[in-house]
Amino acid sequence: MNTTFSTLTKSLVIFVIFDFFMFFVLEAIFWMKPFVYNMLLEMFNNPPKSLDFSMHALVLKKLFINQGFYNLFFAFGGLSGLYYLNKNKAVGYAFITLVCFSAVGAGIVLAITSKAYILAFLQAFPAAIALAKVYPLFKNELNKSN
Repeated sequence: MNTTFSTLTKSLVIFVIFDFFMFFVLEAIFWMKPFVYNMLLEMFNNPPKSLDFSMHALVLKKLFINQGFYNLFFAFGGLSGLYYLNKNKAVGYAFITLVCFSAVGAGIVLAITSKAYILAFLQAFPAAIALAKVYPLFKNELNKSN
C-alpha cells in the first residue's frame, strides 16, 4: 500500500479545491451574468419554456448565492486539509477525505439531476481518484494513533 501523499494525489486534491472555488465564483459572484445563468440553466434543464431565463435566474439568485458559499466552504476545508498535513496528518487527511467525498457525491447528484454531464464528470472523477488515494492514508494515520 502506498503510504505517501504523492504529487499526483496533491494535484488532484488541488483540482478539487479549485473546482469548489470556481463553482463559488460562478454561483455566488457571477450568477446574474447572462452567460453564466444561460449556460447553467440550460445544463440544469431549467426553466420551463414559459419562463424567461433572466427571470428564472433572478428567482434563483439567493439560492445560488447560498449554494456558491457552500462550495467556498468546501474549498476552505480542502485548504485546511492541506495546511494540517504539516501539523497533524490524520486531521489533514480527514478534511481532504470529507472534501473529496463531498465532491464525488455532488458530482453524482449533478449528473443524475441535470444535463451537466461534463461538469459532473469534472467534479466527481478527479475527486474519486483523490479519495481512493487519500482514504487509505487517513486510515493508516488513524491506526498509528491507536
